[in-house]
Amino acid sequence: MDAELMVHELRRAGFDPQWQRVDTEADFLAHLDQKLDIILADYSLPQFDAQRALEHLNQRGLDVPFIIVSGCIGEERAVECMKSGATDYLLKDRLTRLGQAVRKGLEERLLRDDRQRVEEQLAHNAFHDTLTGLPNRALFLDRAQRCFHQMERRGGYLFAVLSIDLDGFQTINASFGQPAGDKVLIEIAERLVQKVRSGDTVARLGGDEFALLLDDVKDMRNALRVAERLQAELAKPFLMDGREVLTSASVGIAASTSTYKRSADALRDAGTAMARAKRLGPGQIAVFDIRMHTQAVTRLKLETDLRRASDRQEFLLYYQPVVSLQSGRIAGFEALLRWQHPERGLISPGESLPVAEEIGLLIPIGQWVLQNALRQLRTWQVEFPVTPPLSMSVNLSCKQFLQSGELLTIVDETLKETGLDPRSLALEVTETVMMENAEAALATLAQLKDRQLRISIDDFGTGYSSLSYLQRLPIDNLKIDQSFVAEMKSAGESLEIVRSIITLAHSLGKQVIAEGVETGEQLALLRSLGCEYGQGFFFSKPLETEAAGKLIADARTW
Repeated sequence: MDAELMVHELRRAGFDPQWQRVDTEADFLAHLDQKLDIILADYSLPQFDAQRALEHLNQRGLDVPFIIVSGCIGEERAVECMKSGATDYLLKDRLTRLGQAVRKGLEERLLRDDRQRVEEQLAHNAFHDTLTGLPNRALFLDRAQRCFHQMERRGGYLFAVLSIDLDGFQTINASFGQPAGDKVLIEIAERLVQKVRSGDTVARLGGDEFALLLDDVKDMRNALRVAERLQAELAKPFLMDGREVLTSASVGIAASTSTYKRSADALRDAGTAMARAKRLGPGQIAVFDIRMHTQAVTRLKLETDLRRASDRQEFLLYYQPVVSLQSGRIAGFEALLRWQHPERGLISPGESLPVAEEIGLLIPIGQWVLQNALRQLRTWQVEFPVTPPLSMSVNLSCKQFLQSGELLTIVDETLKETGLDPRSLALEVTETVMMENAEAALATLAQLKDRQLRISIDDFGTGYSSLSYLQRLPIDNLKIDQSFVAEMKSAGESLEIVRSIITLAHSLGKQVIAEGVETGEQLALLRSLGCEYGQGFFFSKPLETEAAGKLIADARTW
């Protein structure tokens, strides 16, 4: 009768209850396996009571609204029940409040469920990458730390950390947009997870960098095999807007060792090995050894010093003369960057410029070179007026050349500031840069030639220029690479290569500058072949500003 009255009240309150009556503890326990919305309980049942029912709910960790409906319940018992988790209690003679109590209990449970979902999501986000759902750096390091503890407890236990970085991923973002790039990252995550054991951990550290924790490996050969397997998987094409896109991955491996004190050490060394792999070229694998750590520390110091070099005015320009082979006089100079390190002395561009490119300093350094070289040229033109006026050659990096907007702005501003005739400036771009970025190169060259600047292809002969493409390039000079000049004798293959380059250039209406002239014999041969200009130690090594000015003043001829 009590149950029917409660059902009646619930229907009056707008509910449509599906209910089941239980009278014993065994029946109650049997029904707890079902999905229950609410429990309405008398306080006293045969061999059973509400307090005991609440204990069962708590033991099972069930969050079900529990309302006691009793004929008489003392205040003390009611308080005990509420402390045990009861949602509410009603007296049977006041059942009109039942609907309100049930509705309140259901709403409170819904709020608790929502709060729990939010808390679980926040906890998940704290340890997982939001894009791929993979563990993030924090969770990866935590799991790696567990492996360290396992290594301390178990003799012979080994694990390995792999650092994985995609080669050229920025090109995908630039070509197809970030949403497409994100899809690639998601697919990469899926491929990696599919290719490792369930006990291993794949994490995304950020950007296009992933990490893999190999648990309980037998030896390093296992880690290498895994790295090769992952590389093969990532080398398979991705489908982007109906087109197949290929990529590759550089992988660094660090094995567990007793010298490590924390998990971050292993990840650091794997990252160091990965950086080494990237320097070896796309799709390479490198295994960490202690020499890499020393090199990484040295490299980090070099990066730090390089970032401060500009502020400390440690950059210098040296100038190597370019000589007219017809008159034997200096026609101009090539500006060459040097870094006067406070501890190591002069550092060559071959060591500093690749680092500058990797850390994003090559563009501002290139701008500094261009501005200061042209200011110095203007000073010399005023001090040493000749006809035609002295010229200056400045090398352009690939990034400078391709970021034509910034380049043109700097050129325009500097020419305006110095008052230089644009024809006094020759910009040098390597043959490789021209060929690998053909259409962009043509567009940039056209804008430079609109300003009447002179353009030289540097290191000519080392790339793969075609005659048809050379005809399209609005250039003025070909600079023969010094490797051909160095081997040039009165007869032989190098002489014929030089002869062919000069003939080709003249047929296209271009002039030729020979680099690396070191002997009188080479000079004589170049003159006999009709080469217009020469540059090399036979004339002068690169000189500081004062020494270069003195060389101009001496008016020496060769």
